[in-house]
Amino acid sequence: MGSVAKYAYINAKVRGMMGRLLTKEAIDSLIGAESFQTMVRLLEQSPYGPRLAELPFEEINSRSLDRVFSEDFIEAFNAVYRSSPNKVRTFLDNVQMKFEARTLKTLIRVKAANLPLEEAMRYVIPVGTLTMDLCEGLLRKKDLKEMIDAIPIKIFKEAIKERWRYYEENENIFPLEVAIDKTAFEEIWRYIEDNMKGVDKQAAERVVGTEIDTINIKVILRGKSLDLNPSTIQDFLLRAKYKLKKEAVERGLYARNITEAAEALTVYPYETVMHRALRMYEEEKSLTAFEVELDKLIYDVSRKVGLGYPFQIGTILCYLNLKWFEIKNLKTIVVGKEEKVIPLHIRKYLVYGE
Repeated sequence: MGSVAKYAYINAKVRGMMGRLLTKEAIDSLIGAESFQTMVRLLEQSPYGPRLAELPFEEINSRSLDRVFSEDFIEAFNAVYRSSPNKVRTFLDNVQMKFEARTLKTLIRVKAANLPLEEAMRYVIPVGTLTMDLCEGLLRKKDLKEMIDAIPIKIFKEAIKERWRYYEENENIFPLEVAIDKTAFEEIWRYIEDNMKGVDKQAAERVVGTEIDTINIKVILRGKSLDLNPSTIQDFLLRAKYKLKKEAVERGLYARNITEAAEALTVYPYETVMHRALRMYEEEKSLTAFEVELDKLIYDVSRKVGLGYPFQIGTILCYLNLKWFEIKNLKTIVVGKEEKVIPLHIRKYLVYGE
């Protein structure tokens, strides 16, 4: 009864918010729109319509849409947070770290690539401490080092600085990204293991654990692509573990190339997604195949857990994941439409349901 009482209100609210997520058909319509203007008209008929209606017609462009999507995620996260019981809020304080981690990684990527501010912000989803204004302020810094010095989240800044020497020696941001993920997900996992029990713990472990395993798979494959030695890759792995067995990780670490590493990591419960990603990789020779397919797995797990037994933390956790992917997809679609990318190529980078 306690679980039902604790989650009754927030569950009803989040289920309602889930009902406003875009359907597969709606996403497909946006991808297939014949022009940027047609895509905008479709968005006006979606749950984003009221936000677009606040903009003067002549101001609807990729920049204003980007801001609409970013503000929508911030508002959704804050609405869930405000409506949650106090104990759930404590967990959400930890969960917020993983979204901040994704935003920080994006900031580092676009800064390292020297993208102009307006273009860079297309890829950034502000959240938590990393507000829209703060993200823009960070991107205005002279260089990557100055930007990192200005990061206001101490735990992330310290983790990045520990890996800074490696970055300077190799001019590769990979270790900085890994340091951010390790910091966020190991904190979240520690909270789950120390403070949760019952259906809450099972749901949180399944969702966050799947994310942790997929990060470790990506780290191994990226390490192989950079021709790093096994001990270096091992050092980059998250210490937290879920279903990915030590034996599979060892085989992946000592594999001779990306294909062999991927085959070694094609184990339960990741066989199907890894087989599919490996086929795509062999055709395209791009790690994007693994990154997108593994993200799709997180999406699918989030959808299943989120729509399962309602009175548990998973409903909230999964909605936030699904909303994040929706915003990321919309930003990708807008960029694709503005640059007149064909629908097939846009779809390759999206994460949504089948």
